[in-house]
Amino acid sequence: MLFGKNITKSFGSQILLKNADFQLNKGEKIGIVGRNGCGKTTLFRLILNTDISDDGEIVYPENYKIGTLDQQLCFSQKTIVDEVAQVLNEDQQNDIWKAEKLLFGLGFSKKDLFSSPDSFSGGFQIRIKLAQLLLSEPDLLLLDEPTNYLDILSIRWLEKFLRSWRGEILCVSHDQRFLENISTHTVAIHRQKLKKLKGSPSKIYAQIEQEELIHEKTRLSEIKERGRQEKFIREFRSGARSAGLVQSRIKMLEKKEQLQALSSITPIRFKFLEESFLGAKVMEARNISFGYKKNHDLLKKLSFEILPGEKIGIIGANGKGKSTLLKILAHILELQSGTLKQNTKTIIGYFGQSNLDKLDKNKNIVEELMSTGNVGEQMVRSIAGNLLFSGDLAYKKIEILSGGEKARVNLGKILLTPSNLLLLDEPTNHLDYESVEALIKAVKKFSGSTIFVSHNETFLRKVAQKLIVFDNDEVFVFSGDYETFLSEKGFRNEESGKLDAIQSVNTKKKSPIHKEQKKEKQRLLRPFKRQIERIEKHIANIEKAQQTNKEAFDKAHRQGNRLKMDTLGIEYQNLQKELKTHWNDWLNTGVEIESIEQNFLNEIQNND
Repeated sequence: MLFGKNITKSFGSQILLKNADFQLNKGEKIGIVGRNGCGKTTLFRLILNTDISDDGEIVYPENYKIGTLDQQLCFSQKTIVDEVAQVLNEDQQNDIWKAEKLLFGLGFSKKDLFSSPDSFSGGFQIRIKLAQLLLSEPDLLLLDEPTNYLDILSIRWLEKFLRSWRGEILCVSHDQRFLENISTHTVAIHRQKLKKLKGSPSKIYAQIEQEELIHEKTRLSEIKERGRQEKFIREFRSGARSAGLVQSRIKMLEKKEQLQALSSITPIRFKFLEESFLGAKVMEARNISFGYKKNHDLLKKLSFEILPGEKIGIIGANGKGKSTLLKILAHILELQSGTLKQNTKTIIGYFGQSNLDKLDKNKNIVEELMSTGNVGEQMVRSIAGNLLFSGDLAYKKIEILSGGEKARVNLGKILLTPSNLLLLDEPTNHLDYESVEALIKAVKKFSGSTIFVSHNETFLRKVAQKLIVFDNDEVFVFSGDYETFLSEKGFRNEESGKLDAIQSVNTKKKSPIHKEQKKEKQRLLRPFKRQIERIEKHIANIEKAQQTNKEAFDKAHRQGNRLKMDTLGIEYQNLQKELKTHWNDWLNTGVEIESIEQNFLNEIQNND
């Protein structure tokens, strides 16, 4: 069990944590939420000992190992197997096979092992880093915004992986759906404290709201009661008969601690400025095509229309042309063929990553936001505050802002630009949980049309009414929401980035040969799955024995029984060796299962 007691941490006059407590129990996967700047990343640094708290302490279990996945993926080796194996110590240099086994389990082929890490997509680069982490055998994974820059397929794969992870997890993410899918508990950093609750982020915020409502009602009730008692004291203070009653009430009031009013927290609200629209269609694309390379079209004869008030999501893997399509609609890129008709009444508000370079580096945030047009400083300061630039932060120079801060300024400019068609490219990047929720409400409330690129499944589920899907080198329109798309069609290359034959078979009428192949696969897999179950039972029993051992060791330590401690220490080491043997068996069996599954997929592809 890892726990922190009375943790206090401040930067200058800003207090992030004050006498905060937290506890991480075995097997817990905790999503950490809170407004940007509240201390989420600072908490990670404290746990990693890369920063020091002003007061309090963090206590770790004995021999507890922490692994962390950085947002920036940097590689130092020429091949992925060397990149992963570099975490092995000198005594393990002959154990390269362990790195290979992990990479096979994470979907890499034998040929991939000797390829450069930089040659893979962001999703597979995450898998390389995960293999490296797992090889170091951590007890706890610290994940700081692990979904940043991942496409939707990689995010969905990462969710599945983390759900099956047997150790502990602490994860910061702005993607509510991602946290709900991987977390057993949520910790909210709120009012300089750490509040933990079993369940999802939405549940913890609802409870905080309820608790603060009860606090305020109780405070007002106590004020009313105190007033009643003070009135009694004033009226009967001079009476000899009631002197005893008066004194007892005076003492009672002196002893009773008064509840303080909670400081107000300004809710985050966004509102797009709307330009009216009258017409049947906002925009219409007919047989549009575009490609950066010769004979390689990202878009090929794509047709669709944007109707008034429609909310259209663009989804798919990275590098397929989603942002390119948005730039074409914004008239930043010219079509190579086809037609794009725009209604004369259509006014576009475009939020794109390329717009960050167009910000005036000599201006401060307020000046840049005011440059959008007829808006006053008060409105601009309000928008800046919602974008987490409150107080003096609103006057920071553009030239010193980070990429994430520039993205928020760019979003502010779109909020202040009247339009009836919003084109948004990854608008939730760099926004915290509450800001994403506020943006969702603003887009839904916007009466104009919106077409957006997003990998945030919460945003997609709550906003998109129709989809433009980039999948397996094909682009098509799906006339339904995201939930319907997943249930009726789904991504064909969900698991590996290649054609998932099982997915395509499930959407067709199954032929007899497929049924026979499936039976054969199940027959081959049965003994290995039974073996996995047996191994997992052994692992669970050993982990339970280790927990009992630790409790006995702690008791012997308190009693000062050195002989007992030595005996228990040897027993624990033996259990640890036995556990590693079972984990190796588990990995070996997993590789066998992967091999059978792959052979099954290959047979189906060949027969189709």
